[in-house]
Amino acid sequence: MKSVNLTQLATEGRNPNTLDLDKSSPRQIARKINREDFNAARAVKAANKEIAAVMLLAAQAYAHKHKIIFIGAGTSGRLGILEAVECVPTFGTKPSQIIGLIAGGKKAVFRSQEGAEDDAKQGAKEIARAAKKDDLVIGLTASGRTPYVMGALEQAQKQGSRTALISCNPLAQCPAAEVHICLPTGPEALSGSTRMKAGTATKMALNAITTGAMTLCGKTYGNLMIDVQPTNQKLIARAIRLICTVSGADEKTAARLLQASGKNVKTAVVMHKKQVSKPEAEKLLARQKGFLTKVIDD
Repeated sequence: MKSVNLTQLATEGRNPNTLDLDKSSPRQIARKINREDFNAARAVKAANKEIAAVMLLAAQAYAHKHKIIFIGAGTSGRLGILEAVECVPTFGTKPSQIIGLIAGGKKAVFRSQEGAEDDAKQGAKEIARAAKKDDLVIGLTASGRTPYVMGALEQAQKQGSRTALISCNPLAQCPAAEVHICLPTGPEALSGSTRMKAGTATKMALNAITTGAMTLCGKTYGNLMIDVQPTNQKLIARAIRLICTVSGADEKTAARLLQASGKNVKTAVVMHKKQVSKPEAEKLLARQKGFLTKVIDD
């Protein structure tokens, strides 16, 4: 097996602020870890330009019915899957349009499959199967070198997919990525444990990308989760509250509208604000590509 040189990876360095971690009290450990966590937010702030660029790529892919694919290994792969899964109830996306792939497959979500990350050919194979031209493939790797992810991005580039990389390594080399979101979080409080602030920074960047992309695609109204899917009691209550807030209807009317609209908050709001039927409300929204503000705020 080819040896890996980790000396140039910032995420593998030894953090001078936590050298005495094992001699610290619980309160001191908490403070030291929290102090390091602030670097995650700073790293994300420094990468806002690149995050915005990937956000736009994601919005363009989604608007044209192409896929958005997150692919990674270990913590990075699990974060990508989490992001993809959460888009469904939050924004009403199709499960097949925003997906996450992880080295080692589904079993790796629950039990570590560490060796799987070294298989560049498998990464390429999975992207060849999952992605098509103009889909967006976002590689996730704290080290910026994971073979599984690099293989996936190279394959994505070959077949005409759009590509991006999120890493925590300023020295990462990935010609296959159109945009590199570098999150320089530095050495972890526990050396090499990138599930910590590297993972936190990656999650923050993913939150911004998906929320921003969906906002650009008309899936919010102001800062309201207007395309929420009311699939449980909490979300039904949220949907009713949203209808009340945006349309001015009382709670009883909002509950009735939610049912009459087929449990679609935007449709319910338009039905009330424009005093139209469900089919007419759907037509009005379709004309404006789903942007509620363009229907009710004109």
